[in-house]
Amino acid sequence: MNCEDVLYSEKADSEECFLDESHYFRFKAALAIKTNSFKIGDFLYIETSDPNKDFIAGIDEKIFVNTVSKDCVKFEKDIRRCFGFDYMYKENFEVRDGLKIYFPGIMMEILKVFKNDREAKDYIINNELNQYEGKDYAMEIGTSYFSNPYEEFTQNMNDKEIDELRMLSSSYLEIKNILDREVENNSQLEELFRDIESKIIEISTKNGIPLEYGSSMKLRLNESISEDEEHIEKELNEPINVSSLITRLKAKKVIERKDEFLNFLFSKKGNTSIKLGNSVIIANGILMDKFEDKNATLLVLEPQVIKVNYRGLIRNFYIGKPSLLIFKNSASDFEIAR
Repeated sequence: MNCEDVLYSEKADSEECFLDESHYFRFKAALAIKTNSFKIGDFLYIETSDPNKDFIAGIDEKIFVNTVSKDCVKFEKDIRRCFGFDYMYKENFEVRDGLKIYFPGIMMEILKVFKNDREAKDYIINNELNQYEGKDYAMEIGTSYFSNPYEEFTQNMNDKEIDELRMLSSSYLEIKNILDREVENNSQLEELFRDIESKIIEISTKNGIPLEYGSSMKLRLNESISEDEEHIEKELNEPINVSSLITRLKAKKVIERKDEFLNFLFSKKGNTSIKLGNSVIIANGILMDKFEDKNATLLVLEPQVIKVNYRGLIRNFYIGKPSLLIFKNSASDFEIAR
């Protein structure tokens, strides 16, 4: 029995036909709770008793199986939309912004297609820096970790104001925590706290960066605090959001040195190998960003064949234009929204 027969006979008795063991067990789980199944296009749709999830299985030499939202096929005209992609990697299509391509084990989205390097650089400064600033903020407050050239560049800027702000912020938060634990008012400690705060405000004012107040975890980067009288009393009782101030100051310094940053970024161009889960993406370009084992953003600047190696199964995809691409580990349900 070949693998296609295994798929449509719905007999999970040939583990070697599946992309890997996880797909094999996912298929068995789907069959265990199946209420109905039917072939639609090149895929097998499995309705289940699960109130939230159904399953879709397809074959590309090996069988791959993904979960989809309940009754997805009833609400989407194209089965691919249930899967969350527009085309399989081997289908013919025109490369364009927003297109989602599926490789077994990996989803690739074309975020932006460029005419040339100049257009790519303009997009990085006008759009991608906002992404970097947001990710930098997530790292500052300790919720996520990213590796990217922006972090490397800002860590090596040796900027006196950034270094001073980091030092002040550390002391500011430490003393604020002590004050919060104090049962009685401590005027000496309070005076020290306000002295450090005034130095932080001075850096903020000098650089034209609006202050935010309150918990770093509750504030977003694009929020600003109103200066009207209604909020003044509240602001006085809340600490400055120093994490936000640090990330905004870093972003401002990068903009001031944007040519230097772009030269640094483009010096990273070369052959790259990106591991996401069980997949390895091989291409020539610039690794713009990587979020743990979940997703990676790649800038390619010339036409080329991109290889996706999933446990020895190599899939080739030709990208004919300079493009910004994001690859997502399809085994992970969690990703950072762009």
